[in-house]
Amino acid sequence: MSERRCPTCGALVAADAEWCGQCFTPLQRVAEPDAPGAAAAVGERPAASSAEALGGAIRIEDGKPSWTCPACETRNPIEASVCTTCGTPFGRLLEEPESLPDVDPQTAAVWSMALPGLGHWKLGRRGDAIARFAMFGWSFGALLVLLVSRFGKGGLGATMPLFLLFLGASVAIYVLSAVDAYRIAGGEQPLVGSRALLWTSAGLIVLSVLIATFVTLPAARQ
Repeated sequence: MSERRCPTCGALVAADAEWCGQCFTPLQRVAEPDAPGAAAAVGERPAASSAEALGGAIRIEDGKPSWTCPACETRNPIEASVCTTCGTPFGRLLEEPESLPDVDPQTAAVWSMALPGLGHWKLGRRGDAIARFAMFGWSFGALLVLLVSRFGKGGLGATMPLFLLFLGASVAIYVLSAVDAYRIAGGEQPLVGSRALLWTSAGLIVLSVLIATFVTLPAARQ
C-alpha cells in the first residue's frame, strides 16, 4: 500500500482509511481501480475544519489536536483516553447520539419548578438532573437544619452567614434549573453547563466550610 498522510496533522494513514488515527479528520477512501467512472488518482478530501470533526469535539490548535469531554466540556489532549476532570472515556465521542424526548419548553420548566432537575430528567439529561437533585437537596437541606437548630433560641445568631449562603444557593439552583430546562427543551444552550455546575458545587462546599470555620464557630464559642 502506498504511503498516505493526513492533510490536517500529517500522520501516516492507510490508503483505505476513513478517519485519521491521530486527529480523527474524515478522509476519502481511495477509489477501487475497477470502479466505474473512478479517476486514476483520487486525493484526500479537503481537511475538515475543527468544527466539523466529530461535531466539533475534535479541534486542532497550534498543530496540537485535542478533544472535548461530552460530559463536563473539558479540553483534553488527544493522547488522553479518559477525561482529565471527570474520567469520561474518549469512546463516548464515537457513540451515536441518543434521541432525546420531545418535551414542550413550558412543561419542562414546570417540572423543574416542582423539583430542580426534574425537567432535565424528563428531557433525557440524566447526569445534569442528578447533579441538580444533589445540589438542591444539600443546600436546601442544610437551610432547613439551620432553621430547626435555631428554633426558639432567639434567631439565627452566628449561623446567619451560613443561612444566607444556603438560601442564595437554593434560590439560584431553583431558578436556573427552570430556566435551563426551558432553554434546552427549546433547542438552546443552557446558561449553566455541566462543567460550570461541577465547579460551582465545589466552590459552594469550600465556601461553606470557610464560613463555618472562621465565622460561625468562633462566634458561637463567645
